[in-house]
Amino acid sequence: MAVTKGDERAFKAIHQRHFVKLTSFAHRVTGDRAAAEEVANDTFLVIWRSSASFQKRSKVSTWMFGIAYRIARKKRQKLARRHLDVDIDACAISDNQDLAARTIEKRDVLKALNRLKPELRAVIELSYFQGYRHAEIAEMLGCPVGTVKTRSLRAKQQLRHLLREAPERTALRCAA
Repeated sequence: MAVTKGDERAFKAIHQRHFVKLTSFAHRVTGDRAAAEEVANDTFLVIWRSSASFQKRSKVSTWMFGIAYRIARKKRQKLARRHLDVDIDACAISDNQDLAARTIEKRDVLKALNRLKPELRAVIELSYFQGYRHAEIAEMLGCPVGTVKTRSLRAKQQLRHLLREAPERTALRCAA
């Protein structure tokens, strides 16, 4: 990796290629857009400063997401202490679906994700939203593959439960 030798152009290329993904990932872990951008920037600062320590035992992206995960967890803990409100994204609506139902569904899913413990939320984010395999996630999070599989299963179970109890979904079904 050219970044390990201080190549600024290589660093800019990595930054351009991964900034949006890291920010999106950090947003799902922290629940806050501004904090997510800080996490992504802090992640790149760590990458620049410690790129020489990258041992090439994994993909660069795996190493980067591992750094981002650790920084995002710390940031989420700080945010939790301040009791900040969670900003919910505006939902993407397809032309053939009911606007109200789609908005409520997206909000319910985001609320349910935010109620998961950070380690469970991270597994869902990395596998479903970023497309990583269990082995890669295990390396990023610094835990065994079996732990990642268990967290994935537990997260899915909790999401099913949380989505079943969402009051807005019940009201929507009754109105239909």
